[in-house]
Amino acid sequence: MADNKQASRPETGHQHPSTVSVPGRSFFIFPHSRMVAHFPWPIWAIGWLAIFKGLVWLATDPNVASPMAEILAAKFIISTIPFVVLGIGVWNLRKWANWGIIALAAADLLFHIVFPGATRQIIGNSYWLLSVALLVCNGPIGDILILLGSPYLIKSAGRRKEFAQDNL
Repeated sequence: MADNKQASRPETGHQHPSTVSVPGRSFFIFPHSRMVAHFPWPIWAIGWLAIFKGLVWLATDPNVASPMAEILAAKFIISTIPFVVLGIGVWNLRKWANWGIIALAAADLLFHIVFPGATRQIIGNSYWLLSVALLVCNGPIGDILILLGSPYLIKSAGRRKEFAQDNL
């Protein structure tokens, strides 16, 4: 039987269910190393925040006037997949994901600056706790948090070998 630390089992040809097969590389949807105590918590948090920014809007139902609804729908549709893929890439300590999430958070923050009414529409008339959660997940606060963590993202870019399964 294959070692539990490997992503695939050569004798059966079965692949770990959270692995995307790329020739010569493994890309884990939920990398095991992110749950290790010495894994950098800012990377872990930024990955979750990016995934939440991509998916939380699916569970909300803002009451928005038609022109703003179209603008917000376009923004969310365009940014959903990139936020989720980049969040997972950040957990995998990929350079392209670290730089991509910084650029996407900056673009999303710029969206909220250009369309200031969008932020008010995202939170709607919700309870204050829900409003705060929506500002973090769908609003500019989440973008600011990601950008505040960008020095750490840049510092940790490409350090996958330090957190490889062999070192655990």
